Amino acid sequence: MPASLRLVKTLAHLQEEQRYTDEISLDSIGLSFVRGAIVEITGGPSTGKTSLSLSLISKLTAVGEICAIVDAAGGFDPCTAFLSGVEFKNLLWVKCAGDVEKAFISADYLVQAKGFGCIWLNLSGMSPDTLRMVPKTYWYRYRTRIKETPTLFLVTAAEHVTGSASHQTFRFSRRETRWSGQGKFKLLKEFDLKMNVRKDHYGESLCGEIGMDYRSIH
Repeated sequence: MPASLRLVKTLAHLQEEQRYTDEISLDSIGLSFVRGAIVEITGGPSTGKTSLSLSLISKLTAVGEICAIVDAAGGFDPCTAFLSGVEFKNLLWVKCAGDVEKAFISADYLVQAKGFGCIWLNLSGMSPDTLRMVPKTYWYRYRTRIKETPTLFLVTAAEHVTGSASHQTFRFSRRETRWSGQGKFKLLKEFDLKMNVRKDHYGESLCGEIGMDYRSIH
């Protein structure tokens, strides 16, 4: 198969194409993520963790990096990803239909394959009780296998699940919601999100603002 048609490129081939930095920066919200490490983003529905993840995937796929999404419970929406600027030709989407065992085994295969800019294990929608049954050794195995590689292993879930294996952990929550209109005809006007750094050994919790632009497709 020609090298240009291969989905998972070899690590050496990727390093020839890209000059990797140690961190991936999202200047719009002032965050940086460390490569070769596990980054965890937690929070409830509509708190911004998926939007942030898509921004990261969009940035990497736009410059030619191959990324993978392990969709544990069907939380990945291709339409939203397209509007976020994700390049699908550089994306591998693994659907697990709510099977937690398949999700973790798939992630394990991907970290062994190497060559990915980011592997996103999306656990949103999975039961917290189910995730607590996952052996902690999985997280340390992922961390060991991506160490000193350009791969960022991103985990999103409702609650903290990675233990001490994650290098960075962020907690998103909704602080205030404002509506317009009255009675049954209220419309969502805006809401404030709060972001806390769980492992804030070197500073206080970080708060930021995230803006969204909704566009309909005709």
